[in-house]
Amino acid sequence: MPGLAINSEAPLEVPIGATLLEACAAHGILLPSACGGRGFCGRCAVEVVSGDLTPSTPTEENKILPEERAKGLRLACQARIHGDAAIRLDPAILAVRRHTGTLLAKTLVTPDVAHLRIAVDPRSPFAFRAGQFLQFEAPVAPPPAKPVLRAYSMATDPSDPRHVELMVRHVPSGAVSTWIHQVLRPGQPVAFRGPFGNFHLSDASVPLIGIAGSSGMAPLRSIFRDMLVRGIRRPAKFFFGARTRQDLFLLDEWADFEKRAPWFEFIPVLSHEPADSPWTGERGLVTDAVARRLPDLTGQEAYLCGSPGMLDAALAVLTARGMPANHVFFDKFSV
Repeated sequence: MPGLAINSEAPLEVPIGATLLEACAAHGILLPSACGGRGFCGRCAVEVVSGDLTPSTPTEENKILPEERAKGLRLACQARIHGDAAIRLDPAILAVRRHTGTLLAKTLVTPDVAHLRIAVDPRSPFAFRAGQFLQFEAPVAPPPAKPVLRAYSMATDPSDPRHVELMVRHVPSGAVSTWIHQVLRPGQPVAFRGPFGNFHLSDASVPLIGIAGSSGMAPLRSIFRDMLVRGIRRPAKFFFGARTRQDLFLLDEWADFEKRAPWFEFIPVLSHEPADSPWTGERGLVTDAVARRLPDLTGQEAYLCGSPGMLDAALAVLTARGMPANHVFFDKFSV
């Protein structure tokens, strides 16, 4: 069998034809994959130092820039092993583990967003950094079919390693979100892998803004709650975009958070609320509200989570108002 060397360690035996993602998983090395290995998200990119692998696929060429491919970057879910190979991984990946737990509660907070609270098996507490995500395992088909993986950001701060909360938006064509919304019930066992991701609060002390919509609230909720726990008092505004009032959630929680954190402001923005409704808050696109309220963002930071289109629009608004592009941090949903 071929050997796969990781970070110059002794080679691991791997089967011919396996993807790098599968070969690593077989040895307990869990690479990030927001799309479950379908090649959509690009998160499983690894640096190939050397090796006999299948050629780069069109899927890879759409996800990895030419200059990155020239440095050896490949999608682990696409590159298949033909012979001996060597790759380099971030040491943090080697610390990722599989965890189990029990679903304590599932609350439908909007017509299409479920808020999950999970008790993690105390034999293996789940340590993570605010803003990171996990890969949830969903048994959408009976054994021997493998569970399907999907990435969801943690919605809780890391101070309690025995519980984790997620916000899952139901995608009608999505196998995992449909299973979570329609099949998963409190009391059932669950499993997930993590933590993954480099989306987290910087060490700067400048003011910051958050921009998100729908289940994109999750990592921002984690970051802001973590700031309160750790005594970080950076001025912060959180712009949350929704279509109508029925798409807003946790409003009482955010109102209470504002009282406990005088440095923080929650700003909901509705894009399709009827003109004759009693809504007196911000209207229009969430990025329009940012532009109206914050004409000068020189030196500030932004933390974003949402669809690619929303993030592209937000980046344009932020940089046009003086925010350096390298001060914008984001967690882009895969599509």
